[in-house]
Amino acid sequence: MMNEHLPQHSASHPGHARRLTILIVTTYGFDPAFPSRPEQLQARALAARGHRVIAHEYLDRRYPGQSRRHEWLAGGVPVHRAATLGFFAPEALLRLLLADRPDVVHLHHMRNLLGYQTILAARRLGIPSVLTIHGLLHDGDLVHDRERPLEAPLRYANLLTTPGRLAARLASGAHPRRALRNYLIHAPLLHVDHTIALSRAERDLLARIGLDPARLSVLPNAVDLSAYADQGQNQPSPATPRPSPMVLFIGQLVPRKGYDLLARAMPAVLRAVPEARFVFVSHNRSGERELRRIVAEGGVADRLELRGRVSEEEKLRLLREAAVVAAPSRYEGFGIPLIEAMAAGTPVVTTDVPACNEVITHERNGLLVPYDDVNALATAIVRLLRDRELAARLGAAGRPEAFERYSAGRLAADLEALYLRLTAATHPLTV
Repeated sequence: MMNEHLPQHSASHPGHARRLTILIVTTYGFDPAFPSRPEQLQARALAARGHRVIAHEYLDRRYPGQSRRHEWLAGGVPVHRAATLGFFAPEALLRLLLADRPDVVHLHHMRNLLGYQTILAARRLGIPSVLTIHGLLHDGDLVHDRERPLEAPLRYANLLTTPGRLAARLASGAHPRRALRNYLIHAPLLHVDHTIALSRAERDLLARIGLDPARLSVLPNAVDLSAYADQGQNQPSPATPRPSPMVLFIGQLVPRKGYDLLARAMPAVLRAVPEARFVFVSHNRSGERELRRIVAEGGVADRLELRGRVSEEEKLRLLREAAVVAAPSRYEGFGIPLIEAMAAGTPVVTTDVPACNEVITHERNGLLVPYDDVNALATAIVRLLRDRELAARLGAAGRPEAFERYSAGRLAADLEALYLRLTAATHPLTV
């Protein structure tokens, strides 16, 4: 998933590039309890290439990891957290203006309360800015239903990206606070110097919104695959028959993840492969009652095993033990479970939707099924449970792709090339 606007990542090396000060501005990305979040992987990898990386994010005392105003994280990355007053965070703004003065600002998440002030300040100082979207169709102003965003036309005209659009919306009688919030969220889209999409589909949608295609890149997030590098000496081959093959689902129990589709596919799978078992792993069990209702109606409640949050070690063990990973999503901004399954060498069945169909290529490193098609989902799972040679081939093809396409080192090299190009073209304004 390389981008045509960036040079190949191998052309950039920490010994050949000038040292930059990079400010990463996000929401909750630097909670030390979750070191594998994309922002932290990016920060550590850039620091490892010799750059100075600083992070700004929310101060939120509801969460232990967000309650310290200042701390150092692994890789020598200082994190500064600021209280937000709506879309204004005085401390973060003062640090940007007076203390940090970066060479480049990298904003994460479009719906970021720090975004508007950060982009305005960066433009005033002549500092180039980059925005990573992290799932455009999660935006409730653009889609009718965030859980099923592909089932209705997108509301491009609803995004208030300019003062003129804001004024027109207010003149039409719109709720002032909602209209202003819409504007403060979306105005940065037209003011950042470069926008990063996580998929080609997301890039194309951004172009339809009005972003300059020359200022768009497709760069997938990095995924922490360090624990997946060693497959272990005692792991069975995917081609080895298992007495009780496991179909594994990892994700929130929400409609967007398609847990209900897999539950409805269970009876058909079990008729074909009676010894199969189904393990659902989810830290968000909001749909548990619906899940249990579906499997009970299907007469397969005894074949469901539901687990809550598991450790990274246990997740890896489950991925390696699974015969198939099923991810029947209705939309994915990126698709981390798919990539982790690939890195574990486990074949994947997922839906032919963004961005799943950019991670998985049908019959090369997994299987794709049509949207909301329970019968096709069941057929694909049965196919992999029965055809272990196919399962082994798909798993073997996916594993090297995961390490090549989604490593933090590759992302950092591509970002470095982008930052250097932007800083070379920027001439600071007089303040």
